[in-house]
Amino acid sequence: MRKGSGVRLYTIFYLIFLYLPILLLPLFAFNAGTIIKLPLEGFTTEWFGKLFQHPGLGPAAWTSLKIAVTVSILSTILGIFAARAGTKYTFRGKGGILGLIMLPLVLPEVVL
Repeated sequence: MRKGSGVRLYTIFYLIFLYLPILLLPLFAFNAGTIIKLPLEGFTTEWFGKLFQHPGLGPAAWTSLKIAVTVSILSTILGIFAARAGTKYTFRGKGGILGLIMLPLVLPEVVL
């Protein structure tokens, strides 16, 4: 066994363990059965219709969707402004500000 291959194998299994449930969620969202199990019982979108019929979940889903769209638009606009300012202009504290902007790219998602 090569040096470091055990760590690499552990990392691969860890990432599969971490992300496999996230990848399976959309698959089970369209399952016709009421129990989460394989094999799937059929394809349906019935659960999404029931979501908006529920008195508490429907408004919450719409609120979450509105917030998500608004934040993504604002984040894109602010990101474009920050990128243009970072590349075109020189100002005091530029390195620190750009470092804070790049911080989410460096921090792992698990820590957040």
